[in-house]
Amino acid sequence: MKPFIYYICQSFINAILLATMNKFSLIILFIFGGLLFQSCETDFDVTAEWQDITIVYGLLDQNDSVHEIKINKAFLGDGSLIKYAANEDSSLYDNLEAKLQELNKDSTVNREFPLDTTVIHNKDTSGVFFAPDQVIYTTGKDNNVVLDDEYLYRLKIYIPARDKTVTTTTGLIHTSSNNQEANLTISRPFLNDIVNPTIYFALNDNQKIVKWNTAKNGRRYQLEIHFQFQERTQNGNVKKRKITWSSFDMKRSRNAEGGETMEIRFPHDRFYKFIADNVPYKRQEKEDEVTLRVANSIDFEISVASDVFDTYMQIYDPSEGIVEYRPEFTNIKNGMGLFASRTSKTRSFAPQKRVKEILNDDFNLKFQQVK
Repeated sequence: MKPFIYYICQSFINAILLATMNKFSLIILFIFGGLLFQSCETDFDVTAEWQDITIVYGLLDQNDSVHEIKINKAFLGDGSLIKYAANEDSSLYDNLEAKLQELNKDSTVNREFPLDTTVIHNKDTSGVFFAPDQVIYTTGKDNNVVLDDEYLYRLKIYIPARDKTVTTTTGLIHTSSNNQEANLTISRPFLNDIVNPTIYFALNDNQKIVKWNTAKNGRRYQLEIHFQFQERTQNGNVKKRKITWSSFDMKRSRNAEGGETMEIRFPHDRFYKFIADNVPYKRQEKEDEVTLRVANSIDFEISVASDVFDTYMQIYDPSEGIVEYRPEFTNIKNGMGLFASRTSKTRSFAPQKRVKEILNDDFNLKFQQVK
């Protein structure tokens, strides 16, 4: 094991803090956790020659208007690493310049977005590393930066103290390119109305089909179904809730060229079982406070990871065997980490009247019609 591998543990754990990148957050947690246990249980030579190692973590999504990158440095020193981890100066650069560049096909720069530091304050303070404040680099909350999937994007970091430049490039997953066959599109469930589509689930084991077209630069696909509703309590308060059905199998396309058809099938009545298992509160006292519920929407969301991101997850997914060795993976030039893309597309429906009746009459979930 190379002496500097434990540096990665600090930076990758910090990477989990990017809460906006939540489409694959659970998977990312296992990836980085697996790397942590694999790498950090080995004896280290803390007297090894120090190296300046820049750690980068970022996922671009054209659905976002603010784009965030985590940039850290590795640390090394005598004594307890826990003490170093608790000191933010161990992991942060005093000064660096970072920018996101939009590249034309000939690699010339079309647009350029400087990245500014932003401090987030929501890191759990019960861990080893410094908290609750964390520094990330963003395109700025006041700047609505719209990315275009027809371009490549290069992250360029310059560290003056080391006269060091770190670069990495990624494409975006296609959702609106000129080549329609290469875009991520959802074809089923069918839209029965362009403006106000509705959907029905029967109380039987007939198959509901979700079908989509894969995208260029996309490789790993995950279906989630969100059920959104409101509930009113005895004191008159109205609360919005959303529960997510995410236990569907992950799908991987044959390649990252797009144009492949994928589908997932499940029995209609599994939808009702999911609702019945997850809508009522576990505490009966809290459930008794609810006087009525109103079903708002059923949303079918397809989340996609790019080819590079998929490769990264395959390497660092939790191992099911006894062999814990994993090859190092990075697509950062003059650094380590991951810079890739992900995105998602959603098709939403209002539940039909009969669905609401079944939820109330057959499952006693207090769903009522609103006139």
